[in-house]
Amino acid sequence: MTRPHPIVWLRANPRSADMILAACITAAAVTVHLLELDQTEDFREPSWWTVPFIVASVFPIAWRRSFPIRSGLFVAAAQVITALLDIDGTGFVGVLIAVYSLGAHSSGPRRTNAVWVIGVGILLLFIAGLSVGEVYIGDFISSTVMLVTAYVVGDNLRRRRDKAESLAERAERTEREQALIAQQQVHAERSRIARELHDVVAHSVSVMVIQAAAARRNLDDAPDVARTALTNIEDTGRQTMNELRGILGVLRSDTDAAPNGGDSSRRGGSPLAPQPSMTDLDALVHASDDLPIQLTVMGPLDGLSPSINLHGYRIVQEAITNVRRHAGPVSAVTIDVTRDADSLRITIADDGRGAAADDIGPGYGVVGMRERVAAVNGSLTVGPRGGGGWRVHMTLPTNSVLPASPSDDSAAGSEPSSAGVAS
Repeated sequence: MTRPHPIVWLRANPRSADMILAACITAAAVTVHLLELDQTEDFREPSWWTVPFIVASVFPIAWRRSFPIRSGLFVAAAQVITALLDIDGTGFVGVLIAVYSLGAHSSGPRRTNAVWVIGVGILLLFIAGLSVGEVYIGDFISSTVMLVTAYVVGDNLRRRRDKAESLAERAERTEREQALIAQQQVHAERSRIARELHDVVAHSVSVMVIQAAAARRNLDDAPDVARTALTNIEDTGRQTMNELRGILGVLRSDTDAAPNGGDSSRRGGSPLAPQPSMTDLDALVHASDDLPIQLTVMGPLDGLSPSINLHGYRIVQEAITNVRRHAGPVSAVTIDVTRDADSLRITIADDGRGAAADDIGPGYGVVGMRERVAAVNGSLTVGPRGGGGWRVHMTLPTNSVLPASPSDDSAAGSEPSSAGVAS
């Protein structure tokens, strides 16, 4: 077993170190007093009460860290008394250590008051010594310089220690904040992926279920219609797979190598599909040929930010899915899109029975819509509309300048474009 280095042990056990220091100084003071080593001045001879008095005047240094103000005042007062009584000991060594400890281990107004008390006491002692010729001015100057130096050194060490502790605490706090931010980012990314998966899967599966039901009903009587429905199911499935690759592709590391050394952005031989945008609404409406959808677009849809494009498209997609799942028989579904300089307004309405009449429990569709709108600081209103049916209205801030071109100017003054698909 390796024994610890003495210096390391003393640093690890400060109270034991103070006890050892106090014991050594006390032993030295008692030895000097008993042996009367200082023959330059006439000191009081050792007696039964002088030895305990010297011990009591030095040994409180053992509590210089725990009670620096109390031990400092006690040691200084006892040393002044021993000097007035001509009791020989270690001189002002105990006072030097006490003053240093005041600077190194205390702060605040109490410390300031204690320093003033010690300073005034020692000053009065030297004045008394000068008046009777036992102390010279050089002794006063040298003692004052040593006491001030001890206090300043202790105070500087305390400031450095406090600064180091403050930096360590700040670094630890910064590390905790970074860990919290990373955790929040992971949670936000999981929520985003969950929203994307919900929107893609819910919409595509609902379309495939409708097409499969149509194929089953027409399999015997109209095989061509059934074949078309099956083709639509195949196309929808492939499109869904491409969108899922685009969503889940971010979960793979860029350093993951594709099989046979191929591009990591390709899985299964097909590239990751780009995220849909508002310009793909026509294709979305035409793919939802089981619903009588009327699409109206006012203003250009190009130039939108990627987040507005993606969130707007996904909300429209989720609204169509909710119509298909909850509205029941509908005769009209309208999608109105209006683009201006500051915002993109989208309204999806139907004349079905409404979600309130649905016996299916609440899902995550509307929750996902609200999260998407909140992500771009937009607003969303969802609820039944007058005369029956359901209405979804959102406003998404664009914060971009509309592209200025002659074609845009002519389009702005023309009638709104529309694409209608009836089931």
